[in-house]
Amino acid sequence: MVSETVYRPTSDVVTRKVGDESVIVPVRSHVADLDAVVTLNPVAARIWELLDGRRDLAAIAGTISEEYEVEPETARADVDEFIRGLEDAKLVERVGESR
Repeated sequence: MVSETVYRPTSDVVTRKVGDESVIVPVRSHVADLDAVVTLNPVAARIWELLDGRRDLAAIAGTISEEYEVEPETARADVDEFIRGLEDAKLVERVGESR
């Protein structure tokens, strides 16, 4: 899946740092959906930070590979898995393809 696809968080989520963890809280109809809170590990939190609506998934995987000193294939697989979960939970939206 890692490709030229570009994502960004949906407009109805907030992200907060709680202690050493980052959490994503969906806000639906002006109410926090506490049953759908997502806790992020450090790598997932970094991927989330990089989902800015400008970087494509390949660039994000490259950054993760460099920053965490993991093989590019591992970074691509991690980014793919994380994005699939975010899409399933409707926490990100596809912006388009990078050029």
